[in-house]
Amino acid sequence: MPREANPAFVRTTLPFRLPLTGFFDQSGAITYLLSYVMPFKATLERVTYVPDVAGAGAGATHAISVRKGNATGTVLAVITPTLALHVMGAAGIVATVAAADEDKARFVDGDTISITKATGTVFSAAGGTLFLTFRQRPQGKV
Repeated sequence: MPREANPAFVRTTLPFRLPLTGFFDQSGAITYLLSYVMPFKATLERVTYVPDVAGAGAGATHAISVRKGNATGTVLAVITPTLALHVMGAAGIVATVAAADEDKARFVDGDTISITKATGTVFSAAGGTLFLTFRQRPQGKV
């Protein structure tokens, strides 16, 4: 009988709801999440934004950055929701972490993560969830 093997990696997703009020309706730079301490050791693999409100606002666009550290830390991935991409029920907007940045995307004890938005053109209707997908080695059995 073949031996059971553990998967090479376990993937975990952290969701963050991005609202219209105070985020998408602002033209200036915003820090949405500041220095959240990671509750586990893992490597950021992918960032996905899934709209759950039909977007509105002429020329609306924002660049949302996921950073290691504080609001001015290393940018690991950037998602850019535009009005054309902000469609309810759409597959979502995906940004992967470049292979060259994998060491930077590794989080260990004490490392923090921040989500920021650069200056952009405001939405009059928008909203969705930002999913951060991490991979980590399976934990040892006790």
